[in-house]
Amino acid sequence: MARPAVLNTLSLAISSGLNFVSLLLWVRLLPPTEFGQYTLITSTALLVNAILFEWARIVGARTLYSPTAATRIDPARADALFTIISALILALAVGIGFLFVSGRPIFGLAPHWLWILLLFLISEISLTMMNVISRARGAAWHTFGVLVTRSGLSLAIGLVLVVGYRMGLSGVLLGMVIGQAIAVIGGIATDSVWRRLRLRPASASERRIMGEMLTLGAPLMLSSGLSYGVGVLDRYQIEHILGTPSVAYYSAPSDLLVKTLGFAMLAVNITMYPAMVRAYEDRGADAARVLLQGNAVMYLAMCLPVLVAATVLAVPVANLLLGARLAAQSAPLLPLVTAAALLRLLIIYHLQVAFQLTRHMRLLMVAPAMAIATFVLLGPVALHRFGLIGIASVSLLAQVGGYAASAWLARRSFGVQLVTRDIVKVLIAGGAMAAAMLPFVRVTGVPMTLAGLAAGGLAYAVAILLLRLDQVKVMKAKLMGR
Repeated sequence: MARPAVLNTLSLAISSGLNFVSLLLWVRLLPPTEFGQYTLITSTALLVNAILFEWARIVGARTLYSPTAATRIDPARADALFTIISALILALAVGIGFLFVSGRPIFGLAPHWLWILLLFLISEISLTMMNVISRARGAAWHTFGVLVTRSGLSLAIGLVLVVGYRMGLSGVLLGMVIGQAIAVIGGIATDSVWRRLRLRPASASERRIMGEMLTLGAPLMLSSGLSYGVGVLDRYQIEHILGTPSVAYYSAPSDLLVKTLGFAMLAVNITMYPAMVRAYEDRGADAARVLLQGNAVMYLAMCLPVLVAATVLAVPVANLLLGARLAAQSAPLLPLVTAAALLRLLIIYHLQVAFQLTRHMRLLMVAPAMAIATFVLLGPVALHRFGLIGIASVSLLAQVGGYAASAWLARRSFGVQLVTRDIVKVLIAGGAMAAAMLPFVRVTGVPMTLAGLAAGGLAYAVAILLLRLDQVKVMKAKLMGR
């Protein structure tokens, strides 16, 4: 268990680090209007991906593993999922073809961007399913190679096209698509499971398997679309009311913080989710609950320092991450968008996992539906009256409501505990970090900003060590089978 966990975490660390560097570069190299367009294009692609294909990742992670199969992947289920995904991609291509011929924009995007969007989607779902299969089989090196290749090539090719050939936004998007395509081809060529996949005719047994997957996945299509829609609806509202440059001022800090927090949670989730599934199936709900609650402690312990730093040192951190061109408009938003991102990711990676384990898939729709309603009702009013700070406040309010509802449902359906001794210990350590950074609130320049972050980080680490988190020991013992 330890070796795949280390490799999975290392692959995520390298690929997420490269993606983070990419975003920092594009923020500085693209004008606000082009960066706003970049945000809208990638947001639209990922929204379509969330609606049509995210369910396949969750269903695949939950159902493809088979301890008796030669590859540890159930071949009938793999073929069924491959057939369904292929049909969805074909339907999407036909739909994009009609939109291109009609010349109608979608989500504010000109028709010529739609083919880039399609290529991005195909490579994205291919990479996602590769990683699902590799993690289910424990093939950590394959995951490592695919993730690092994708991120490294996308950054390198994009940088050459933007800096060397002055292609701007087109260079960024082409670099991303070409890098992902190379990673897909290499991943398929080096994984025997993919070479065994077949498009299957609809026999009675195959229709039954497809029906089971679609029954499990249908609520996920709606919930995934709603969940991702919560993260991008504000961008569309900003573009419509305030214009594309304002999208850049809002999305740049939000995306950077989501990537930072998302990496920390995903690094835990990719190892712990398969472990929780196996614990639930082999030893029951109590064993899985221990791991799930241990995850919550680790998520908060890793992510709370980001929220504290973004709140106490908002202006210095904004200048460090975004540069002078965006920092002035983005700094006031940092505490709000960071808190909203943390709550949203806790819903996805902690509370909603309880619903997935127990197969209460319809409960996944509650939090995003509440958040969407909040944006629809309050977003336009907040933007017109208070601008970007208004929509950031609405975003935080939406996530607070979604978290409260999901927490109540997770407690009822799976007995999830929300406040534990370890949670309180982490919050105390966060308070120590905030106190250590207070003298640096008004600092300027990179050296002093880094000094403030270092002082806060040191205080937090010392507090965590002194307080001794009990749940980490329990979770480690469960993972190691002791």
